[in-house]
Amino acid sequence: MATGPPASMPLVRPPGPPVPPRPDGPGRWPFADWGLDELLPMLMVPFGIVLLAQYLVVGFLGWETDGARVVISAIEQLSLFVPVVVWVRRTRGSIAPLGLRRGGWSAADVFAGVGAGFGVLVAGVIAIALTLVVVEAITGHRPDVSGGIDSVHGPWLVLEALMAVLVAPVCEETFFRGFLFQGLRIRFRFLPAALISGAFFAFVHVEPIRFFGLATMGTLLAGVFERRRTLVSSMAAHATINLIAVIGIFATR
Repeated sequence: MATGPPASMPLVRPPGPPVPPRPDGPGRWPFADWGLDELLPMLMVPFGIVLLAQYLVVGFLGWETDGARVVISAIEQLSLFVPVVVWVRRTRGSIAPLGLRRGGWSAADVFAGVGAGFGVLVAGVIAIALTLVVVEAITGHRPDVSGGIDSVHGPWLVLEALMAVLVAPVCEETFFRGFLFQGLRIRFRFLPAALISGAFFAFVHVEPIRFFGLATMGTLLAGVFERRRTLVSSMAAHATINLIAVIGIFATR
């Protein structure tokens, strides 16, 4: 018996790639899975790079101007960001474990970070003010709190300010919160992990009189990351803090 042409089958579109879940939704936390044997060596990499840069720029070339300071500052920031990102990308297949997940953040995370930045800044300023009171009571004189970007002048100040607002939040949050804090968070509860990473954050800035203020801010920035579970929020908070500081510096020049 003759049969007609087969009925056309409806086209079925193959399923697309799964949409990543919201970082602050249910799922693995922390995202990182690196061990101490991986964490500790990577923590030393930026120190080696910066020491080499200091030797080449200041020791070998004898360049000790504001320009040299800005160049070294840029190398410092890149030394925090590039090695960690390259290592995580090569060993884990993506940078998602750092808290930088495609589709894993929204505008609400940015706004939450900006709002948190004001609170973090206030807490840090209070800690620095208390430090000044204690030091003055012990030594009998008020310590000098100038330094950092305050010591740069002219056009180099503009470059340093841009790095402080646009580059430092990305590089420092990737290293201190995405890499270090998470590496500690695997082994400790939130508070010890946040305190240790915050203290290391302050130590690396090499500003003794601001140590407790910077440690306070680093600890609270870890809290922002823990709450939102995306580095975008802590980056936004960090950028807000630095932007307010830069505005204050330019306003007093």
